[in-house]
Amino acid sequence: MKFRTSLYFAVAGIALTACASTPMDTAQVNIPDKLDLVAAPQGVTLQPLGLAQGYDLSAVAAAALARDEIVYANENGLTLYTRDQDPIGQSTCIAECMDLFKPHLVSAQASSSAADTFGSWSVIDREDGTQQWALNGKALYTYVRDVDPGSVGGESPAIKGALRMNGAGEKVGGGNRGDFDASKVNIEPMPEGWNVATLYPLNDVKVPPGFAVKEIPDAAAFALVDNNGHTVYAFGGENAATAENGTWTPMAAPQMARPVGEFSFLMRDDGIRQWTFNGRPLFTYKGDLAPTYANGFGVDGRFDVAAVAKYHLPAGVTLQNTPGQGRVLATAEGMTLYRRDGHILQSGGGHSLRRGQPARPAVGRDLGTDPRCSSGCESWHPFLAPADAQPRGFWNVAGREDGTRQWTYQGYALWTYDGDQKPGDMNGHDVYELFFAHDANTLIDIGTPMDGSAALWWSIAVP
Repeated sequence: MKFRTSLYFAVAGIALTACASTPMDTAQVNIPDKLDLVAAPQGVTLQPLGLAQGYDLSAVAAAALARDEIVYANENGLTLYTRDQDPIGQSTCIAECMDLFKPHLVSAQASSSAADTFGSWSVIDREDGTQQWALNGKALYTYVRDVDPGSVGGESPAIKGALRMNGAGEKVGGGNRGDFDASKVNIEPMPEGWNVATLYPLNDVKVPPGFAVKEIPDAAAFALVDNNGHTVYAFGGENAATAENGTWTPMAAPQMARPVGEFSFLMRDDGIRQWTFNGRPLFTYKGDLAPTYANGFGVDGRFDVAAVAKYHLPAGVTLQNTPGQGRVLATAEGMTLYRRDGHILQSGGGHSLRRGQPARPAVGRDLGTDPRCSSGCESWHPFLAPADAQPRGFWNVAGREDGTRQWTYQGYALWTYDGDQKPGDMNGHDVYELFFAHDANTLIDIGTPMDGSAALWWSIAVP
C-alpha cells in the first residue's frame, strides 16, 4: 500500500492530503435498465429518518447511524403522508385542509406508470385536472411544517444537529457537535388521522419464522435474510443440485411449516423439504461471511438475491465489485463513482473499512456540488445527469453553475476520478484534507458545520 502526503496551510487550519490504492482483480455486476419491483416510481424519492440523516455528528451518531425506517418522500426529500378520511382512489383534502397538506402530484416530466414498482402505486385524477400519486389507493401528501428531509409531523432531525439553517431559512440545532437539548423546542402537534408513507420496514410482506426482510446495499435491494441475518438467494435454473457443490446451502423448511404469503416449499431428491419464494427454491451462499453481505450476487446466473423491492439505478449506472470494500456505484464503463464527504475525527468510526463510514444525506446536501478542494480538483469530474433525468428512489439531480445537472445519491453529488484507469480501480478512495480549529467548541465552516478536527475526503460511493 502506497501513501502520498503533503503538508500545507489552509484557511481553517492545517490540511493534510493522503491517497491510498490497492489494485486487485475485480468483476463488474451489470444491472438492467428496467428492474422488477423497484422500490419507488419516478418522482418519488426515499429518505431515512432519525439519526440516519446525519444532522447530528456526535460520537454516538457517527458510530451507529441505523437506518431503522425509510419513508417515501417527494422530489425535495419531504416525507409523504396518507389520510385516514380519504376513500380508496379519491383525494378529499381540499379547501382549508390544503393549507397544511399539499397533494404530491405526478410531474409533467415523470412517468405515471407504476407497473414495475413494489407496492400498489396508482394515480388519482383530481378535479383541477392534475394527477396525484396514491399508494395502496390512498392519496399522498406533503406537510407544510416539514421543511427538511427526514422530518415527520413538523419535527426535523436538524434540530438535534449542529447549528445550521433549516429548509425554512431559520437557524436550528446548536451545542457542541449536535448536543443541543431538542426537548426545549416546541413542535405543534400534527392533525390526527395522518400516517407516514413508510417503505421500510416492509411490514406488509408476510414471511414465515426464520426469515426477515432487510436492506442489503451490496445487492441494491431490500431482500430476504435468514435468522442469522445472512442474505437469501432464489434459484431460477432447472436443477439446483448441479449448482450447489458445497457453495449453496438449501434452506430447509420444518416438517410442520405451512405456506405463508409467497412462501411455499418443495421436496428435494435428498429428502430435504426446501423453502421456495415465488416458486423459486431458496439458498444461502457460503461466501457471505457476515450479515448483509451479498457476495453470491452475480456468481452464478441462475441464482439471484431474493429481493422484495430493489433500488432504482439510472441508465448508465452499474454496480462494481471492489477489493475489500464490497460493491460500489460505477459508470456504464465500470469506472468507480465517488462522493465528497465530511468527517469529524474525534467522532470515531472507521471510514477506511468496508462500509465504515455510512452515508449521511444531510452532510452531502450541505456540501452540494462544490468539492472545496484546496488542490487537485482538476482530477475530479462531476457525474452528469441527462437533461431529462428525474428524481427516483435514492437518486436526485442538482443544478450546477454552468447549467449542467449532476447526479446525487443519498444526498451526495457523484464524481469520477482521473486516477482510475480501469474498472475496479478506486485510487481516489481516502484522499482527504484535515482542518483543525483552535479549540473543540469552534465550528469550522467547510460546507457543513463541524468542530475540533474535521476533514473533507473523497470516498467510494456505495449503494
